[in-house]
Amino acid sequence: MEEHPRIDNITTILKSLVPNSKSIDGYDSIVNFVISKVIDDVASYTHIPVIELPEELDKTIVSICMQLMESHQLLVPIEDKNTDVAALSEGDTSVTFKSPATVYTELQLVNTLTDNYLMILNNYRRIKY
Repeated sequence: MEEHPRIDNITTILKSLVPNSKSIDGYDSIVNFVISKVIDDVASYTHIPVIELPEELDKTIVSICMQLMESHQLLVPIEDKNTDVAALSEGDTSVTFKSPATVYTELQLVNTLTDNYLMILNNYRRIKY
């Protein structure tokens, strides 16, 4: 599969808007995964090949990435998260957290294209034969 022609620019913009201020391990991997997923989702929804996505959608892609990272707390330290708890017990207190693999699997199933962005993307959507 071909890479988005402006992926480096999108990555630079996203990293400047969402800096690694808490020195999160795997920050680059998370950012790259989110960008890749959002670009693939936008291309799939609009029926435009990744390499042909118009430059006008770059800011929308960055915005969707920011929303996804914020809503799923992808850059929140584990000790501050409240969404990665898999199980709790009361007697002798036990907390079990989801594994990183489980979190990535759940993230792959997330629909990144919310109603906020569908109106914008509909302006670029092509009819698929």
